[in-house]
Amino acid sequence: MDNKNPGIKSFYNFIDAFNTVDKNQIIQNLHFPHVTHSNGNEPIIYQNGDVFWESLQIQFDQMIKLEEWSYSTLDKCEIINETDKTLQCLVEFNRRTKNKKSYGTAKGIWVATLIENIWALQMRSMIPVSGKISSLAGTKMSDGNLVDRP
Repeated sequence: MDNKNPGIKSFYNFIDAFNTVDKNQIIQNLHFPHVTHSNGNEPIIYQNGDVFWESLQIQFDQMIKLEEWSYSTLDKCEIINETDKTLQCLVEFNRRTKNKKSYGTAKGIWVATLIENIWALQMRSMIPVSGKISSLAGTKMSDGNLVDRP
């Protein structure tokens, strides 16, 4: 991780907060409106943290029950473009079980923005590339079932 880039640090802060499954920690690491998109689904624009949390609670429930999710890791973060107020990165993350084994990988583009002197994640577009993923970027996969990709 490039600790010197505050935009990249905001991505890792989000993953750390996501793994706590704590509403306040997660929302503090996002800017709103927050935009999500996943393969085969329409983009979703969350206007505030409460609306986002309602959706995320459903996703956590699915990940834990259907996938045996324990935590996620951000394993790649490559800068595509950057300005003094916006950072676009190609990312790859893995969902993992309690034994640290990856069971699902997704790739996509994340955008961090600097608003009121705070860097935070504002947009995510993700595509599952391997394993089993039931819900991604706040939405069920196209048919609502587990996506199983080699």
